[in-house]
Amino acid sequence: MQTLNRRLRLATISLLPFMTLIVHGQTQRVVTESDMPRLPYLSPAEALNSFKLAAGFSMELVAAEPLVSDPVDACFDEFGRLYVAEMHGYPFSEEPTRLNPSGGGKPSAGIIRRLVDSNGDGRMDQSVIFADKLSWPTSVCCYNGGIFVLAPQHLYYLKDTTGDGIADVRETVLTGFGRGNVQAVSNGLQWGLDNRIYFAAGRNPARLKHRGKPLFTIKSSDIRFDPRTETFEAVTGGLQFGHTQDDWGTRFVCSNSNHMMQVVYPEGYLARNPFFVASSPVKNIATDGASARVFRRSPPEPWRIVRQKWRALDKGYRLDVTPEGAWEFTPLDPAKTTKGIPTEYPVGFFTSATGITIYRGNAYPDEFKGNAFVGDVGGNLIHRKTVDSTNVVYQASRADIQEEIVASSDTWFRPVNFVNAPDGSLFALDMYRETIEHPYSIPDEIKAFLDLSSGDDRGRIYRLVSPDMQRHEVIQIGTLNDDELVQQLASDNGWNRDTAQRLIWERQQTKLIPSIERLFVTTDSALGRLHSLNALAGLNSLTQKVILAALADPHERVRQQAICLSENLPVCSDKLIHQLAEMVNDKSEHVRFQLAFTLGTLKHPEATTALTEMCKIAQSEAVVTAILSSARDTAGTIAIHLLKGVTDSPGNSSSKLLAELAVISGSNPDPCQAVALLSAVASLESNSQTTKAVKSLGVGLSRRGSSMKEFLQSDQIPVALKQSVGQMFDRAATDVGNAKETAEVRIAALGILSLATDPGSARAISSLLSASTAPPLQLEAVRALGSRKPVEFAELVLPNWRGLSPTIRSEAVTFFLTTSSGAEELLKAVESNTVAQSDLSRLQKQALLNHRNSDIRTRSLSTLGSQQSSSRAKVVADHQDLLKLDGNTERGRKVFSKHCSACHRVGEIGASVAPDLASVKNKSAADLLVAILDPNREGLPNYNSYTVVTMQGKSYSGIIAAETSASLTLKQAEAKETIILRRNIDELVSTGLSLMPEGLEKDLSHQQLADVIAFVKSIGDTRR
Repeated sequence: MQTLNRRLRLATISLLPFMTLIVHGQTQRVVTESDMPRLPYLSPAEALNSFKLAAGFSMELVAAEPLVSDPVDACFDEFGRLYVAEMHGYPFSEEPTRLNPSGGGKPSAGIIRRLVDSNGDGRMDQSVIFADKLSWPTSVCCYNGGIFVLAPQHLYYLKDTTGDGIADVRETVLTGFGRGNVQAVSNGLQWGLDNRIYFAAGRNPARLKHRGKPLFTIKSSDIRFDPRTETFEAVTGGLQFGHTQDDWGTRFVCSNSNHMMQVVYPEGYLARNPFFVASSPVKNIATDGASARVFRRSPPEPWRIVRQKWRALDKGYRLDVTPEGAWEFTPLDPAKTTKGIPTEYPVGFFTSATGITIYRGNAYPDEFKGNAFVGDVGGNLIHRKTVDSTNVVYQASRADIQEEIVASSDTWFRPVNFVNAPDGSLFALDMYRETIEHPYSIPDEIKAFLDLSSGDDRGRIYRLVSPDMQRHEVIQIGTLNDDELVQQLASDNGWNRDTAQRLIWERQQTKLIPSIERLFVTTDSALGRLHSLNALAGLNSLTQKVILAALADPHERVRQQAICLSENLPVCSDKLIHQLAEMVNDKSEHVRFQLAFTLGTLKHPEATTALTEMCKIAQSEAVVTAILSSARDTAGTIAIHLLKGVTDSPGNSSSKLLAELAVISGSNPDPCQAVALLSAVASLESNSQTTKAVKSLGVGLSRRGSSMKEFLQSDQIPVALKQSVGQMFDRAATDVGNAKETAEVRIAALGILSLATDPGSARAISSLLSASTAPPLQLEAVRALGSRKPVEFAELVLPNWRGLSPTIRSEAVTFFLTTSSGAEELLKAVESNTVAQSDLSRLQKQALLNHRNSDIRTRSLSTLGSQQSSSRAKVVADHQDLLKLDGNTERGRKVFSKHCSACHRVGEIGASVAPDLASVKNKSAADLLVAILDPNREGLPNYNSYTVVTMQGKSYSGIIAAETSASLTLKQAEAKETIILRRNIDELVSTGLSLMPEGLEKDLSHQQLADVIAFVKSIGDTRR
């Protein structure tokens, strides 16, 4: 206790002054040993006193040094023995990497340790080194009497065949996992319901070899494999350290501030339809969002204080620690200010989420079952969420209000991972390190005073104990007889169920089939029926009779699983297909979601009919995505059925489905579906849906690098259809020019006419570019002309330029910037003063000045002049005086609406493109000033701008909003999204710059900047 009190006193006093020189606005930094007091570690007994727990929980020590150290993952075998991955080499790589250029890490320092509780008292008392000389072991998983071990760059299989507790079998199964970023290496080995092992592949690119033979390259995905055949495949994922699943097989991952993300769309289903662009397959489901509020008890470490002081000095501020332990900024020269502007340093938000785990045991009361536990190693705490699985996309909410389930005052407490234990409780793995930061993130001057390996000989494993916890005896499932083993499939403890199913699959004992089928019929446990189905599937003994019974199961998740497993049957009878088709109206979204995926695997007319019926019923976005993934070769057929009876009423998913199906039809190089759809449209009376179908068909054609003109010129298009389409264009031209028609009809006609390429159509569209035309029509007219060649676009739009509003002009500039020839036409117009420089936004000017074409860059510099200061630091320094101005929030709102709302959203103002502003109350005015004037200084990598050049030479820039195996989605200002099929990408390049342009100070006065900062600071944070 004395040690703990001493540490708290150290943390709440200001650090001794350290040497700092300010030279021309730059900070020259010198740190001394007195600036960096070391916070001592706590003994295991003292550490227990450092915890504050919520919901009546407590902590029990299961193991500590010297029995275990540096634990980052663990698994229990069927005899209750605990295998622990000890990552002693953290955080330095042995070899030079981009983030650790000097290399020099401890060579092959990792250990796999086996712990045993020999007397059943709940504490480990025996420890043996099962395997050593491993570099960066991150995960372990039991299989066939041994364990798989992830130790990037390798996946090993280790086994003890002599019984001495030491592995004598050591096989290298995979190699090639990246090690560039130690905090993004592969991890999280876990058995899935499908008798396959899944793991998070991390965010380092991997060029894999399987037992020496090339396998595949992987990035932004996870992996699953059959350990018997060693068949590997990529699955949805691609985040950082943390990987778990719930009782129903739904997977979750986490990454830094994104502390709970759900894997929603399986990659295998999405990949089968390369013409459909799905939204991100991994969803952030935390209701409090990324960077959610956390309630830590520990003080910031001294090195963090020093680093933040330097950052403050770089921004013209001094940082102090108050006697109460809070952090505040004060201007360097108080005499020149009217007030100080203190603010807390942002230590109260998720920054280092890790080890997300769903509790699946039976020791805690029911209210805790299915809860998510996730560590924040930088905040020395464990966070808990309740999980609502009512819908396909779950919702996870803070469980402990204004506190955490575990929070420690000990800065060495590093809860990196969790394990569902055989006794039904949850174990927490504490790496117990003095420092957990990546070396790359710490300045060299500070790093010289730190021992980043300190604590590699320490580590703790704790049991979380709930109120009224049931103390269960550990069942050694490996010793059970056949009947007892099968009964464990219906256990109320997740570890028992998983282990029993694994052993049944490993042993392949077909004699157990009758017992498993009997359990499926007799058990009251839905989870027992779920595992029975998967155990039978693992024995290749799942029959149509069992599947039909499971399709009628009272529990929705069993029905969902039965639909999925029906895909494994060697033959799908008409009876089964009919039964599946009858489920299109199932009340469960989970059931309809899986059904939409599975129907796409069945080559049967009734399956297509069922998909069509699903399209006619209001569906969630998740189910719509599943339907569209199944419509690769039937999109046109389904769309034709939808053309009648579909309306544009709010919430009607059928209208959206019709448009997406038409896009898929146009994107498919096989013209059959597109021809059929276009023929159907031409034969019907024109309405909003037929118009939408034709326009969407044109979108699909453009995605694959074609156009309606090229499509109609094909010899495969019947002459009669060409004539019908020509008549459709004529009707559209008439509607566009008819001032008596409603705006909706004329806008719809513009959508059709945008696909025509004849001069008459162009004239009909450009006639709307006049002051007498309503702005929405003018805007759609510009968009319709955007499909023309740049020279023609310029000839049609520029003569009307003076009469166009700023919004219409901005849209026109966007189309000019799509191609190099368009950028040249725009520069020509600026040079001739047809287009004023003020007509171009700061972002559009930046696009020209940073253009991929060197001639355009040179010409832009000559025409526009440099929009960027040669020294952003000097610009920031020159604007420090505005920090003493009183900002007006109402004036700031107006400035924000005009200059910032294209990318930032606050309430009903603006578009959501850039980072969320909800947590800015934790930033100082000085921080915000730097973010505005020097956006590339500390820009987030996720918001770097990328440029995509298509095979047709069109160029698009923006941040990557979503990626799938088939497509890439760029998000631009005003939340506009451009979708590019991967097969149509010629070049993808990161600009290395933030989407936010430099040079905003040229458009705003000091007072306006002070006003907008005041407005942003006033934004409320409604998250709990």
